[in-house]
Amino acid sequence: MRFTIRNLLLVVTVVAVVCAILAYARRVYYADRWQANSMLADVKGISNIQLHSHTEVVEEVHSSSFAVEGHPHSIIEIGGLGQYQSERRFSLTRIGKWTFRVSGCGHIGVSVAATGEAVESDYFGGAIELGPDSPYKKLFPFEVESLQDVVDHYPELIILFETWPREDEPGQVMLEDGTTQSFYVVEETR
Repeated sequence: MRFTIRNLLLVVTVVAVVCAILAYARRVYYADRWQANSMLADVKGISNIQLHSHTEVVEEVHSSSFAVEGHPHSIIEIGGLGQYQSERRFSLTRIGKWTFRVSGCGHIGVSVAATGEAVESDYFGGAIELGPDSPYKKLFPFEVESLQDVVDHYPELIILFETWPREDEPGQVMLEDGTTQSFYVVEETR
């Protein structure tokens, strides 16, 4: 079999197309990871960044954790980086020894198929939502609207959460939709 310039061009074209498809697939597969790393790179004073993900068709980052420089054994765990990019909202699940529990009753996305009427459900969670429109905003004596604010106020937040409600007597906040959410902190020993 003789290789001609035409055959060589065909092989080169096929290889180039296959490489382009693989590069595109890699970019799509890791897009969530790269986006999370990019957002966390903008936060000053953090180290030991760990992204927690699962794989469906692509890798999806569902939470991340990091340490605060200058505070040995510090940890902040967050979720909702997708919302952080678009709406500046994020879920704080842990800071230092404190984790969070929330509960309430409200519309969480389920509707009656025949009528489209929203179905209210009881829900339970392990994070408080922070950001510019956070219902928890009034509970802080300083601004806690961004990840940088959480990092900058890490020591004060650890002390503040000592005073937050516990399971036996949860606190309550009013959400944007008019429902009430109960919350409390749990001291983790790990």
